Amino acid sequence: MKPLIVTQGDPAGIGPELALQVLNSPLAQEFPLKVIACANLLGELADRLEIPFFKNDIIDLPLTTKIKPGVISAEAGAHGFACLEAAVEATLSGGFSAVVTNPINKEAWYRAGIHHPGHTEYLVEKTNTPDHAMMLTSGEITCSLITTHVTLKDVPNLLSEKRILEVIRLTHQSMKAIRGREPKLAMPGLNPHAGEGGLFGREEIELLIPCLEKARAEGINIIGPLSPDTAFLPALRKEIDAYVCTYHDQGLIPLKTLSFDLGVNVTLGLPIVRTSVDHGTAFDIAWQGKASPTSLHEAIRLAARLV
Repeated sequence: MKPLIVTQGDPAGIGPELALQVLNSPLAQEFPLKVIACANLLGELADRLEIPFFKNDIIDLPLTTKIKPGVISAEAGAHGFACLEAAVEATLSGGFSAVVTNPINKEAWYRAGIHHPGHTEYLVEKTNTPDHAMMLTSGEITCSLITTHVTLKDVPNLLSEKRILEVIRLTHQSMKAIRGREPKLAMPGLNPHAGEGGLFGREEIELLIPCLEKARAEGINIIGPLSPDTAFLPALRKEIDAYVCTYHDQGLIPLKTLSFDLGVNVTLGLPIVRTSVDHGTAFDIAWQGKASPTSLHEAIRLAARLV
């Protein structure tokens, strides 16, 4: 297997520390890894945290300005994006087997003139991928999202038959690859009590149910629409391989509650494998030796498995 390339993420956040930790972990012997980052920054941080530094494992993308930990800046945003873009281009050209991303800060990207809402939207545009989805997975629960970084009031208008079936199919394909068998999926409804027969909204009747019927006709095992307030109960979760959720927080609130340190973000549908940690830049603890690498370890393991 060609090496996995791990991005530094926002240099003012916990990404550089996580990169150092993973290069000092057994994973670095189990899987071939390269980290794209500013070598000088990682070297200085390694000295501060008294962590061994392996420069040969670094693809150096130098910073031109001094970065302060925990401070949002255009310089940090631009550098984090440059590391991501270089990693994606190198993987698309066949130099690496997968991209594993550390967290970026969206405000820092915006200050740097980068107007992608996040990694997923950039990757979709960069690879010209028409069918795609964000999926968050852990041992406890897996959720894919029909809509992602949009305001709640816009969600109903973004739900279409094409988009719903696209995410159902991608989730089915991905979970079949991960599980090695036909998966069982579930979809929570959009409205309270899944619309209560149309009393609390008609999206379930007019859109979600017809989409689920079409998916089942294709041989996909999916139940729903379920009442969202009971869809994630423990007894049901034991039977479900993945949930197809209508909006961002519907899926991510249960996932992060159950598996905050173990969740992995996967972008489905891309021509390359991309996984990511499922947490933010944690500026409040940046460069202090307090960050947990568990999510990054899980992201690397899943990337290798998908490859």
